[in-house]
Amino acid sequence: MNTITNNAVKIASAGFDIALLASPEKIAKVHTVEVAHDDDGNMLAGFDIVGKNSTQYRDVIRATSVTAIKRSQTKKEQIDAKTEKGAGTLYDLGEDRNRKIAIAVVVGAPGFVSNGQPVELTEGFLNLCFDAQPTWQEKILAALEADANFLAI
Repeated sequence: MNTITNNAVKIASAGFDIALLASPEKIAKVHTVEVAHDDDGNMLAGFDIVGKNSTQYRDVIRATSVTAIKRSQTKKEQIDAKTEKGAGTLYDLGEDRNRKIAIAVVVGAPGFVSNGQPVELTEGFLNLCFDAQPTWQEKILAALEADANFLAI
C-alpha cells in the first residue's frame, strides 16, 4: 500500500486527525469523467482529472484571478456590464476561465486514440474535444464540485 493511501486510511479510521493535514505527503486522487460508452454501458473514453486541492487547479485559479484583477484596474479595459456588448464580454471571459480550468485539471484521456495509438494529451487536443462536445467540459467542471470524487479513501 502506498503512503498516500496509508494516510487516507489513517484519516478515515481515526476520525480526522489534523496532524495528517500537515503531512508532506499529499492525499490526492484522480477521478475519471466518462464521456463515451459502448452499448453495454462500458466506458470507451474519458478524462482523468485532479481536484480543487491540486496544484493544477490552484495555479489556474490564481492565474485567471490575477488577470481579472489587473483588467478591472485598467480603465481602458473596464467592462460596462449594463450594455449588451459588455455583458457578452463578461460572459465570454467566464467561459474562457471555465475552459482554462477544464484544461488545467485534465491529466489523462483514457480511451482516446488516433490511428490505434493513444492520443497525446495537449491543450490543442482538449480544445478540439471541448469545441466539438461542449458537454464534456461541463461534465469535467461538474465533477470538480463533488469532493467525494477526490477522496483517496
